[in-house]
Amino acid sequence: MNLSIEKNTENVPDDGRFHVVKAGKIIKSFSSRKLAEKKFKQLLEESGFKPEQKHTQQTNPSDEAIERYLISKAIFWAEGPKYKKKGGRGGRGGV
Repeated sequence: MNLSIEKNTENVPDDGRFHVVKAGKIIKSFSSRKLAEKKFKQLLEESGFKPEQKHTQQTNPSDEAIERYLISKAIFWAEGPKYKKKGGRGGRGGV
């Protein structure tokens, strides 16, 4: 589709305005983002563009649980030494 809304990028002037850009050419400039988005959506509808559907994998809940466990275990062992007691001589409190 090559359609975008840009502000202060190398492709558009640094004037603080929102520019609707199609194929590298500025179609129209707006002072507010809402107006730019309205024009953007209008151009999308006129073009008939439909994004392709992405097929997501089904995740196994047990795999997610194992992954969370391994991550928490890695965090525990990585941060464990931070919380080690740092006492004096040791023993029975110096008695």
